[in-house]
Amino acid sequence: MTVDQVSPSDESKGTGITAEAAVKAIKAGRKKDVDIAAQIVSDYADQMDGETWSVEEERRLIRRIDWRLIPTLFVCATLSGLDKTAISAAAIYNIKTDLNLSGDQYSWIGSAPFFGGLVFMGPLAYCLQNLKSVSDWLRVPAVPFFAFNVLCWGILEMCMAACTSFGGLFACRFLLGGFESLLIPAVTLVVSMWYRPEEQPKRNSIILNVVAPIINGFVAWVVGYYDGPFKTWKIIFLLVGALTVVTSVVVYLVLPNNPYEAKFLTSREKYIVIQRKASDNTGIESKTFKVEQVWEAIWDIKTWLIWIAIVALQNQIFCAKFMKVPNGGLTTFNTLIISGLGFDSFQTSLLAMPPGAMSTLSGIGLSYLAATTRRYRTLIVTVSILLPLFGAVLCYALPRTNLPGQLVGLYTYWAPYITLVSVYQANIAGHTKKIVLYAWFYIAWATGNIIGPQTFRADQAPEYTGGTVAMIICYIIAMFAITSYGIICQFGNKKRAEAIESRMAVDQDWLDLTDKENEGFKYTT
Repeated sequence: MTVDQVSPSDESKGTGITAEAAVKAIKAGRKKDVDIAAQIVSDYADQMDGETWSVEEERRLIRRIDWRLIPTLFVCATLSGLDKTAISAAAIYNIKTDLNLSGDQYSWIGSAPFFGGLVFMGPLAYCLQNLKSVSDWLRVPAVPFFAFNVLCWGILEMCMAACTSFGGLFACRFLLGGFESLLIPAVTLVVSMWYRPEEQPKRNSIILNVVAPIINGFVAWVVGYYDGPFKTWKIIFLLVGALTVVTSVVVYLVLPNNPYEAKFLTSREKYIVIQRKASDNTGIESKTFKVEQVWEAIWDIKTWLIWIAIVALQNQIFCAKFMKVPNGGLTTFNTLIISGLGFDSFQTSLLAMPPGAMSTLSGIGLSYLAATTRRYRTLIVTVSILLPLFGAVLCYALPRTNLPGQLVGLYTYWAPYITLVSVYQANIAGHTKKIVLYAWFYIAWATGNIIGPQTFRADQAPEYTGGTVAMIICYIIAMFAITSYGIICQFGNKKRAEAIESRMAVDQDWLDLTDKENEGFKYTT
């Protein structure tokens, strides 16, 4: 074998499941219990017996997969953010006055999508896990199901242009958030399905971007030149909603359900995709719902440390009244904070754009750094929180007349969260456990975003001191939780060091075992 060739047993790429083990599992009637990857190996092992592939062939294959998956998921995630943040653009064009939003009603409008997410997340996650049985009844495979959700949130975005009261707008945003709630768990699942842990941070940072505020600011600035009788804020909702509806069609046509059903891949390419994923032991997909994996997820202390960290990083109250977070408040109140500093509508629209650029670039940079190691990833996330913490302190300490300092405080907040996703993404095995925890972590995200707007009280404008103090407290709590998570993972690796060293996990590939059940599983720390 030449130096640029890779085989299923290549140690540099991780040892893959043997054809004999996969076929044995399938023939023994354990198809429902094992990962879908075992089916691929069983189907194509004879064709690939003893064959190798070059490093260059593997790179070309990953590039093809990237171009197939990443742009579509990027657009979906961007539009999801844009659909939510469009309300902040509407706010500077008098939606509060036109709909007679009084007191803290605007805060509740900001929280409405996340209430919807809390209600919808459970049923949608269950459908995502049990899609095969659902499709026998509804005949809706995974991708059409996701595309339908995208279509629904696009329609609801356009319906917001027809709202005339607080109740109607709240209802539309509640349902909007419900259908959008599938996005983050689905994206996280897709990335973990196709890519190895060292490849995941880069893809996460591109897909789960913060480009929405840039586009939102640009759209708000452009429509501001409209001087006709139709309300400007209605144009924003109609435009964003229409783009989302078109995107739903693209999702339906482009995204594959999984590697096994990917029509754009040959049999050989499917086999390579599965074998290169063998080294991380997190599996691909299983349609069998395993209750024991749910209980393991619930009783795992690491689950709750990540949950606390996400809540803290997303602008929410946790542990009575002390844990609040930044993203939810900034999503809804970014433009109001900036306009409160004395800028008009056009200036506010433009100044709302840099936070998205700064956060996206910092997220990509930090994720690329995190991708270089699996040993210090939690440390990287913890240290990165110092930047938005410093920004929050600036917002609190500087006088409101210090405009540059105030804006810098608003422009740094996203990178730690997006990098944290790659940590738990690499550390969860077992398909049911993945679905449950990805959904549960979305609930943490939604919970933080619900509380976030409530910390920015109308009677505190334009300083919003309570919300700023909440951000400072939460960043500190997030640092503690993430550090604790990393330490626990390190101790876990030390306990199973012998199993990891003897590569015990290799014998348990594709059996849909959890990270705890698989004794040779190595945690990213």
